[in-house]
Amino acid sequence: MNYLIIDDEPLAHRVIEKYTQKLPSLTKIGNAYDAFEGYEFLISDSVDLIFLDINMPKLKGLDFLRTLAKPPIVIITSAYREYALEGFELNVCDYLLKPFSFERFLMAVNKAASLEKKELPTFLSQSNLNTLQDAAKKIFIKGDRKYHQIDLLDILYLESYGSYVKIFLKDHMILTHETTSHFENILPKSAFMRVHKSYIVAIQKIEIIEGNRLKIGDKQIPIGNFYKKDVKKLIKG
Repeated sequence: MNYLIIDDEPLAHRVIEKYTQKLPSLTKIGNAYDAFEGYEFLISDSVDLIFLDINMPKLKGLDFLRTLAKPPIVIITSAYREYALEGFELNVCDYLLKPFSFERFLMAVNKAASLEKKELPTFLSQSNLNTLQDAAKKIFIKGDRKYHQIDLLDILYLESYGSYVKIFLKDHMILTHETTSHFENILPKSAFMRVHKSYIVAIQKIEIIEGNRLKIGDKQIPIGNFYKKDVKKLIKG
């Protein structure tokens, strides 16, 4: 994603730039120190994401946002928590309260990445289109002390592994220090389903459902009693 920082504080720019250096899929378009400079970037460059401050001279961040007919994805970065509700009413992606950690920043970027839709084939049925649109997103996953950007379409299934989760992709596996519940909350429910306390599966990757098991590739995955009703709904459509 191409991003733009709009903030009157140079230090705020440095913090965001430091964080984005760890995320190679983010490309900086420019630095704007007031809303008018930001607008110049918007009319001359392709901007996917704005990190927008609120309390700026000349024109406040939220007032600037109201002037945009079709704004890019916006993450608010502000020291003032009282504007959060107003920001979300303007459909901002996230609201980061300064000072914010890299982990919190990464959560916001993951949300932003999940809002980007890939171009999809036009011959798909509407139900399949909606499912693929939800799956056609990317998120960052921390594994092996690195942050991996993964395409949700590449995920086969997730397996709980003690205090870790194994994410099985088309051609490799990532071990991450997260919980299965964490991924259940962030993965689109139209594309992923929890079928066992230890497993989440990509619905489009299921090959066979038989008895208390389902098959993805060479993997036989158990279906927990608590989740049987959801699997039955899937079969009935």
